[in-house]
Amino acid sequence: MKYSTSYIFAALLTAASLYAQGQNFYESYIPQHTSDTVAGTVSVTVYNNNFVRNNEYFGPYTEGITYIGSVLQPEANWVLSSKFSLSAGWYFRHYYGQNGFEQSLPVIRARYNFRPGAQLIIGQLDGQLQHGYIEPIYNTDNYFIKNPEYGVQLLLNKKKIHADVFMDWERFLLPGEDHQEEIVGGLLATYSMNDYADKHGLSFQFQSIIHHFGGQVDNSDSPLQSRANAAAGLTYTLVPEFKLLKKVSLSSYYIQALELSQTNTIPYKSGFGLQQTVTFENEWAKLSSGWFHGEFFFAPMGDYLFQSVSQFNEWYTGEKRDLITAKLLLEQQVLKGVHFGIRLETYSDIQRKSTDFSYGVNISVNETVFEKILLHPQE
Repeated sequence: MKYSTSYIFAALLTAASLYAQGQNFYESYIPQHTSDTVAGTVSVTVYNNNFVRNNEYFGPYTEGITYIGSVLQPEANWVLSSKFSLSAGWYFRHYYGQNGFEQSLPVIRARYNFRPGAQLIIGQLDGQLQHGYIEPIYNTDNYFIKNPEYGVQLLLNKKKIHADVFMDWERFLLPGEDHQEEIVGGLLATYSMNDYADKHGLSFQFQSIIHHFGGQVDNSDSPLQSRANAAAGLTYTLVPEFKLLKKVSLSSYYIQALELSQTNTIPYKSGFGLQQTVTFENEWAKLSSGWFHGEFFFAPMGDYLFQSVSQFNEWYTGEKRDLITAKLLLEQQVLKGVHFGIRLETYSDIQRKSTDFSYGVNISVNETVFEKILLHPQE
């Protein structure tokens, strides 16, 4: 009976999807200039997200926590030419109930469009949830606990090929310091068989991520650690001839987990996962339901709900994991650049015969508050 409630809940979400708009509203907005932006343009943009996310998790693999607070990132942008722009600003994150900011740091970005559809970024990346990783290998909660990604990124956006290659320097290490260097690297690539002109399309996806602790000048006693995930998948997208249903997507992924460290601190050297998902979208909502099966699965940047290793104790394991998931994302545009969102998620654990859930609301602002051509166009 507990399993059937997940399917009933998914059906109710399908009905609800007729009345609300959905997107992943925790994604950060990073201003970008287009090829027709006039050189010499200077602008000031503001990104703000005011959020509540309550994770009601009660199992042995991860803990429940409530994130409530605000993110604010004002920045100035200078378009030097149609190929190059420079941005500088400040990132603030404040949890309500705390004194001061939980995080406050500068953000700087150089963006070079060196070819049509290809750009190089050094500084703050188009990162975190904007990469588009699947949930088992990248946790949504990283948005609330990790810094904005900083490093080097190469983006390719062509008609049928999309790629994202990046290296995020999470923690810098100087000689003599007693902590470890922390680096995350990743590659995401999508190849589309067509452009949906015939109302359906098949695409191939590859996603990989590696998390490394170490450094050549590492003086800490902690062992070097490198763990990785690689996922290959297929997505079939159908565009129905219905006003209330914009798109239907079916996706299937095979996910590999690899322990690359010389000194292994978890019980497994490798594992795998399978994820099957169906997603319904329209102009008001995004609804998805899926099944995940994992064996000896671990993910350095992923959600512990899916893993065979506990967040509390890496030697507490459940070799096989099976989850049924249901998600609903709703959004309403309040004003130009202002959006209100609601997010509902359930995770039904077949082995434990229990259901964990999460819900959240947010109000976000993505807006340019000043824009002016201060210099003459140049190339």
